[in-house]
Amino acid sequence: MRKALVKTYIYELIFLCIYLTVMNKLLEIFEEKFILGVFIILIINIVVFFYLIIYLIISLRSQYHVYKLNLSKSIVMEKKLYKMTKINIKKDIHRINLSAYYRLLNEEEEALRYLNEVRISRFTFPIVRCCYYMNLAEYKYYHGKKEEARKIFDENIKKESNKNLLEIFLDYEDNPEQKVFELEKILPKQRNRLYKMQVENALAITYEEIGDFEKAMKFYKKVAEKESEIYFVKIAKEKVLELSSKGY
Repeated sequence: MRKALVKTYIYELIFLCIYLTVMNKLLEIFEEKFILGVFIILIINIVVFFYLIIYLIISLRSQYHVYKLNLSKSIVMEKKLYKMTKINIKKDIHRINLSAYYRLLNEEEEALRYLNEVRISRFTFPIVRCCYYMNLAEYKYYHGKKEEARKIFDENIKKESNKNLLEIFLDYEDNPEQKVFELEKILPKQRNRLYKMQVENALAITYEEIGDFEKAMKFYKKVAEKESEIYFVKIAKEKVLELSSKGY
């Protein structure tokens, strides 16, 4: 994931260099009519500047709503960004985000629709390619197609020293004790609030699976105390009531 992110930044720097080259060529074209050339370039840059400012504000609002676990509002922001973006390879970023958010709201039809609209090509940003295959593998895994998920993961996602949530599920599907160990290991490293909650939920489910109901209750409570429409938060609230009635 980190290598893919670095490659994406390099691509964006290349695009910036192309943009600056185009601006320079425009100045050369309007060399004889310098004032007209400067005026046209100034207008183009003002339009681009305001577009980027608006795009950045909406992006920040989207991320703020994700942090607050209000994915319905984040979806509204992502749809605005999706409409603003005219380049298809950039639209894929928002398609992947929308797919992930809809899946967390348990709206599988919409999640799959946006995921299926992503078109991977040689021009696709590396980070987008990585996120697409990660989301596709997760979708397959949670729909019981675990062999397909394993194949997608192994063929398209480079393993890193720190395992991610899906990798732990795939590697330790039949070994819940080791799964708990790996999940406990990655939990303190999580800075993303949403992802941390997903790890806590996975720990609650796995502890319940191995019969350690006290620890399961501990993590279900952590998830249940969040105010969110995310589907597993609702399940966690139900689990807290169920385990409480059993004396845990």
